[in-house]
Amino acid sequence: MRISQNLQYLAVVCLSLSAIRPAPAADVDTVDRAIERITIADLKRHCGTLASDALEGREAGTTGSRAAAAYLQTELRKIDALKGATSAGWIQEFGSFQNLIAVLPGSDPVLRNEIILIGAHYDHVGRGNQTNSHGPFGYIHNGADDNASGTAALLELADAFASMTPSPKRTLVFAFWDAEEMGLLGSMHWMKQPTHPLKSIRQVINIDMLGRLREGKVVVVGWRSAPGLRNRLVRQNPKGDLLFHYEPKVIGDSDHYPFYVAGIPSLHLDTGKHDDYHRPSDDADKLNYPGILKMADFVFRLVEEFANEPTVPAFRREALTESQPGWMTARQQPTAVRLGVAFDVEQMKKDRAVVTDVTAGSAALKAGIRPGDRLVKLAHWDSGTVADLKTVVRIATNPVAVAIERPGTDALVELQLNLTGEPVRVGITWQLDDAIPESVIITNVIPDSPADRAGLKVGDVVMKLADESVNSDEEFRGHLLNDRGPLQFQVERDGVLQLISVKLYSSTAE
Repeated sequence: MRISQNLQYLAVVCLSLSAIRPAPAADVDTVDRAIERITIADLKRHCGTLASDALEGREAGTTGSRAAAAYLQTELRKIDALKGATSAGWIQEFGSFQNLIAVLPGSDPVLRNEIILIGAHYDHVGRGNQTNSHGPFGYIHNGADDNASGTAALLELADAFASMTPSPKRTLVFAFWDAEEMGLLGSMHWMKQPTHPLKSIRQVINIDMLGRLREGKVVVVGWRSAPGLRNRLVRQNPKGDLLFHYEPKVIGDSDHYPFYVAGIPSLHLDTGKHDDYHRPSDDADKLNYPGILKMADFVFRLVEEFANEPTVPAFRREALTESQPGWMTARQQPTAVRLGVAFDVEQMKKDRAVVTDVTAGSAALKAGIRPGDRLVKLAHWDSGTVADLKTVVRIATNPVAVAIERPGTDALVELQLNLTGEPVRVGITWQLDDAIPESVIITNVIPDSPADRAGLKVGDVVMKLADESVNSDEEFRGHLLNDRGPLQFQVERDGVLQLISVKLYSSTAE
């Protein structure tokens, strides 16, 4: 890696995996057996060799880089099913550099003409300089994470896929890029002199820096380059043990970029930068090998789906020019204060709604509620929890009957008030995004609403509601308005699916 609305509001409601629909794939046992060929021992062997001092940092065009290429070719020759992509076998020479391109022909007579390309750069920065190192200069930068880790995973992926009988339906191209650190020279050269027609490439997956998985966090770039890519990523994370950080923009910092700007759907995956990035201290003994194994497993399943599904989504041209989606930076929006009181925090812990302050001009003040009053009834809430009281305030329709215990008064004080603003049924606003089909994205959650109580958050992607995919905005709105509770939301958050049940509260006493 180089250094380098239409908003849909519904005040009265305010409040998949069909977009995550399983694709035809190889037999589960076949897939699992192939993945078992990817081992920590082999990953350690590859990374230890590529990131050894003997290769002197694998700077493109140097003896160390040539030695790395020789090692990769030795490993590729062990995989009988792989073919070379050029007349020179694996090697695609350009200047003093060389890409290595291996091919696993597809098994389907039609789909074999379509390509899924998986790439990783194998070069690094040698001894470093002021343009490519964070220092100190003059020492070997072994580049264990950047990108011996991705290169090792790519070797293991090639071996795993080649073990499958039959092979995937689409042809797989495994590209080991050279001179990435000098400006993506290897992938850019391939784009100018491709070993396969560019129009045949259906998906590119670039793996760069897989060696420092921490708390399951994975950086995902390019997920907006085709509709449904995010859905596919989530589908291959069924245990939720990876947490995706979705980057909204694509920049030219690794080998996915030339494909992206050419209008080819492209994903880039990495496990994030760290203090050893582009420093001599990026050594093999610091790599998280179980993490690399987990990432290789994930990439295998993702590629296997792309390689076998009947159709692969085309490039989203909007991705090249669109701004970051507003919902990705959305913040909780202020909402109307319906009652206008503050409660004693200590008394709330005992579920006693004792008023400490009344807002000027509020419904509470107009009705005659005073500091010191204890609310014991409001609408159909009757001495329940204070949390329930706050939710009833959100959903209640006017006029509202209130009963109060008032210091110095023996009898209950009964009042009637009109709450400010409109009642809600669920408590969300949302919008659509064509990069994430068959879903809606939550853009606001009203505090203390049923949605808020259930744990829905701004930025959640709703994939299903009531066990049905989200097919249209109108259909989603209809469910919120009319379905009996509780409402079952299947939500994706940071790449993890979860089921959130929203209890609906009656707006009147029953």
